[in-house]
Amino acid sequence: MHRTVASYLDPIEAHIVCGRLQAEGIDAIVSDDQTNLANWEWRQAIGGTRVRVAEDQFEAARALIAELDGGAFSLEPEAGGQPPPYRETPSSRLALLFGLLFGLPLPWQRTRTGDADDGDASPDAHGDRFEA
Repeated sequence: MHRTVASYLDPIEAHIVCGRLQAEGIDAIVSDDQTNLANWEWRQAIGGTRVRVAEDQFEAARALIAELDGGAFSLEPEAGGQPPPYRETPSSRLALLFGLLFGLPLPWQRTRTGDADDGDASPDAHGDRFEA
């Protein structure tokens, strides 16, 4: 039988905690994560995403989660380390500019026309005519 050891509004955070518990040999599962992803507005109403552990491992899991919340496993910045590289390039800015200026149709939008004699319209699988 499993017992809820922690609850998180963010399903990803619950999976991170579950992974850490499993790495320590604790039988942990995540429940209600799919419901919270599909219906995000229900997260608080149903109690968030639950991390559940076996009854006999409950106290060990609580202690490990307390350590996680205290920052015991956080990475310390390296002395003299360099910041991550800046990923935006002039070509990426140029691509954004062209997209905004020329209005690239992403995703493609098709408008329905009522005129069957329009030469630019092509029939779809049901015989309806759409304008490209």
